[in-house]
Amino acid sequence: MNNPLPVDRFSVADAARRTWPALIESMLDAVCLVEPEGLRIVAANGAAGRLFGVAPAELVGRDMHATSATPEDEIFWREVGEARERGAGIVSASFVVAANGAAVPVVRRVSRIEPAPGTALYVVALHDRSEEVRRERHAEATAAQLAATLESMRDGVLVVDLAGQINNFNRRFATLWSLPEPMLELRADDEILDWMRRQVDDPPAYMRRLAEIDATALMQATDRFRLRCGAVLERATLPQRSRGRPIGRVFTFRLV
Repeated sequence: MNNPLPVDRFSVADAARRTWPALIESMLDAVCLVEPEGLRIVAANGAAGRLFGVAPAELVGRDMHATSATPEDEIFWREVGEARERGAGIVSASFVVAANGAAVPVVRRVSRIEPAPGTALYVVALHDRSEEVRRERHAEATAAQLAATLESMRDGVLVVDLAGQINNFNRRFATLWSLPEPMLELRADDEILDWMRRQVDDPPAYMRRLAEIDATALMQATDRFRLRCGAVLERATLPQRSRGRPIGRVFTFRLV
């Protein structure tokens, strides 16, 4: 029986190097191959070039520390170097510095590979979170504007989804219904809705009317009911829509 020919680790490494460009270029995210010893980039794909705002070839030879935008990266790379389980990726949220000086938010995953015995590389994958962060900030700004609008209204406002879960309300709503502060802090939907039921003078009639409203997603209605304290509230019900489809309801309350 013939013995298998010995494997030349340098030939394997050379073959691996020849396949790196095509391999990393096929990946959707930015990818850099990095030497563990000096953390020098030895290869980068087109997505990495776009992320950093330079030609991929300009990244070769650059120290990974020079691409970092946060001092915590020193600790991160130390943890990468101390990782014992080879092939296990280390993931973190961080920032990298683009050519124009902008800090780009990324999710970074570093994995260690051995293309040949005795040779190692870090595969650094960088997922650009710029658009995600932009959407998050837009949503936060929209929510802040909505909250300011609700608080500027003289009526109490309660916004619920189609399942009846509370999406938003203003302070006037809480005052009209005398909601306990702990409920407001916890945003305890079920407790708040049950509290409202217990505050009306005729809970069965109140719940029957809510059931009628729930049965018709696009119903518009105006009702009056008395609270146990003697006050009379007028409730206006309007459907909440998105692209023509019902997504919830807006209730407004005022003293009569």
